[in-house]
Amino acid sequence: MTKLEPGSPEWTRTITASKIPSILGISRWNSQYALWHQMAGNTVEHISAAKQENFDYGHAAEIAAAEFWKFRNKGWRLSRGEVQFKRDDLPYPNAATIDRRGSRGSKRRIVEVKTARSLEEWGDDGSGNAPADYVAQVIWQQFITGWHVPADLILWPQYGMPRIYTIDYNARIAEHIESKAQAWHLSLVDGVEPALDNTIATYECVKALHPDIDGSSVEVDPELAHRFIGWHQEQKDTNKTVTGLKSKLLDAMGNAQYATCNGEKIADRRPGRGGSVSLYANTKLDLGTIKGMTA
Repeated sequence: MTKLEPGSPEWTRTITASKIPSILGISRWNSQYALWHQMAGNTVEHISAAKQENFDYGHAAEIAAAEFWKFRNKGWRLSRGEVQFKRDDLPYPNAATIDRRGSRGSKRRIVEVKTARSLEEWGDDGSGNAPADYVAQVIWQQFITGWHVPADLILWPQYGMPRIYTIDYNARIAEHIESKAQAWHLSLVDGVEPALDNTIATYECVKALHPDIDGSSVEVDPELAHRFIGWHQEQKDTNKTVTGLKSKLLDAMGNAQYATCNGEKIADRRPGRGGSVSLYANTKLDLGTIKGMTA
């Protein structure tokens, strides 16, 4: 097959591994609504210089990760670069691009590489399991290639040692993904867009769909108008409340670095720009773990 290049019209219309999490509604980076309009050709994803730099870093990391994987898997060979596959028996354009193809005699397996600044950014919640969105991508790759043996997903962090996550093929999940992919394709053919949601990706997509300002007015539903203005007023009041609470906490902390309550970290002070100090709340804290805390 002719290799599809990301950003090309053919790639845009094709259901690929990277699009599967959005199709399933489990992507942390894109929404169903935004992806649908990208694939329908209504919006174009612009690759910023910073994003391209991340792509370049990722490709460089793949080289190091491949060597690391071979040290851990003696006797296996890896392809020098990406390998792309498709299934002609599926009723929609599809593809799976594998970072590296592992081979040992007649055996084949998928080896994927992902980069992240930290385990937290990557999405490992401490369970040692790969994040669901990346697992879905790999199962799609296993489904398209027909390699149902366990795949390896290498995390190459900017800080710390690389980790290898093994992804087992799950036929039930693969069947579910395929049915969602087929329904997704039909929605594009029929022009039935997904519902709006509250993600940043959808918000940016709606803005991109209507870039012009023609000077006209439109009458909106009273409930929408009420909620829009009401939430903005509440947000303004909330911002004032938070600022006041931050002032009180900073005053209570003095020169301390950490603020704690019953042994639990509430916030910490860090150096900011221009010699200032910034306050960061411990947003991961479960309030239920702090005894005696009142709402």
